[in-house]
Amino acid sequence: MSAAGSGAGPEPGAAPRPSASEADTFALGKELGSALHGGEIVVLEGELGAGKTVYARGIAAALGIDPRDVGSPTFIIVDRHQGRLTLYHADLYRLDREEEVLDLGLDELATKEAVLVVEWGERLPAELRASAIVVRISDPGEESRTISVTR
Repeated sequence: MSAAGSGAGPEPGAAPRPSASEADTFALGKELGSALHGGEIVVLEGELGAGKTVYARGIAAALGIDPRDVGSPTFIIVDRHQGRLTLYHADLYRLDREEEVLDLGLDELATKEAVLVVEWGERLPAELRASAIVVRISDPGEESRTISVTR
């Protein structure tokens, strides 16, 4: 598994980027998605309603997946979408224990033909987070958000 991207996407560790709208958040997700080549784990962090699913839809669009097909998999836990790479979209919101997360086998999903995007990635075990691209969506005010990408 590799978290390093190549191409035109944002450099991990770059300065946080502002997002004044859902369209901005989607575009930033699409920018990262265009740089993914398979094997990456992308962890999405932020408060409830911060825009994690919108960002995931942007990633999906860059992978050739209809973003309207990508919803928050809160009750499904892991959803699969096919594009130029397979997108596994996980939501760990409802899981409380690390054992529950480990039982999902997420470590087996980020293959060279797939990307794993994890909402509520704060709950991902440290060994999986270690190689992940971490996208933090913070909400400094009602009008805008800040999105940072780190590794």
